[in-house]
Amino acid sequence: MRIASVSCEVLEFTEFYERDALAVVGGAEHPMEVCLVRVETSDGGVGFGEAIGYGSPESVAVTVNSVLSRIVRGEESTNIWHLWDKMYKATFRLGRRGIVVSAMSGVDIALWDLTGKEYGAPVHRLLGGNSRKMKGYITGGYYRPDKDIPRLIEEVEGYVRSGFKTVKIKVGGLSIEEDLKRLSALRERFGEELGIAVDANNVYDFNQALRMGRGLEKLGVIFFEEPISTDYPELSARLAAQLDVPIAGYETAFTIHEFRELISRYAVDIVQADAAWNGGITEMLRIGVLARGYGLPLIPHYSAGGVGFVASLHTALTIDSPIIEFHLRPNPLREALAGDAIKHSNGEFEPPTKPGLGITIREEDLEKFRKTRR
Repeated sequence: MRIASVSCEVLEFTEFYERDALAVVGGAEHPMEVCLVRVETSDGGVGFGEAIGYGSPESVAVTVNSVLSRIVRGEESTNIWHLWDKMYKATFRLGRRGIVVSAMSGVDIALWDLTGKEYGAPVHRLLGGNSRKMKGYITGGYYRPDKDIPRLIEEVEGYVRSGFKTVKIKVGGLSIEEDLKRLSALRERFGEELGIAVDANNVYDFNQALRMGRGLEKLGVIFFEEPISTDYPELSARLAAQLDVPIAGYETAFTIHEFRELISRYAVDIVQADAAWNGGITEMLRIGVLARGYGLPLIPHYSAGGVGFVASLHTALTIDSPIIEFHLRPNPLREALAGDAIKHSNGEFEPPTKPGLGITIREEDLEKFRKTRR
């Protein structure tokens, strides 16, 4: 069917009070913000997508509403690969990363949702994916003034009780010595039965990352995520060559073109991409296939609302990812967007079974999260 309209609105959940390393060392702090994209066809079909706004969601919404909508309106909704390339080529003067690619991600996800509904199949089945349970890991250990080591241990105990056997802990917001103490306490409490990864959110320079990595090796950390800036793939390659702990990243890269540099240089041992950020399901599939050609796994990144997680889950089932990231922090916005498309037990996620993404979005649920203009 022909695309009749494309629109985007900003939703937010403001009750987060924990910070990652980037926010601690001076990055902008913002609430959990989601750009919800809606694509409608001439026969009344509706597909939903999600784009990450990270501190500037209005800019993403304007890009969808004023730029991308004009590019895809009137096109056949199932010509998704063609439409991705059309959006990318038509916006080359505006940017090859950040806001433009995030906006494209939301439109692309919505188109896959539409197509799955049209053919009556979950997206991963439409793509030939495997309807299996997907192992998950939980990201936590965020910084908070009142979160000392006993409270960190208590937090991780909750994840273990929920059935998850792997956690990722934020680092980089304290000194290397202090962060290693936090991680040592977790290793002492849980032993080798708990897989521990860490995420530095790009805050270290090369020498700091190397020193931190040496400490992580002694603790048996399973991967070291985004240790340095995404701008320096050659330094990340040097780091990966010198450390035994695997380097993971970089979700802050955009499209296959940036990931090509990371993958071909072996600047990472584990590739991380996010359907709501790096170019949608279409581009995440391309990145996953490229990673496979170099013998590297792709583990999806997750940070925001429910639609993006479900989109990445469908992609992970298609490219046979070994594990997927999730949060267990309270997030009613995620639940309102994804509903029962996100189900987990014993540390594993069920494959969505309904057509498209498998989400059900109700207007009354959206109203409470619509961002008020300031």
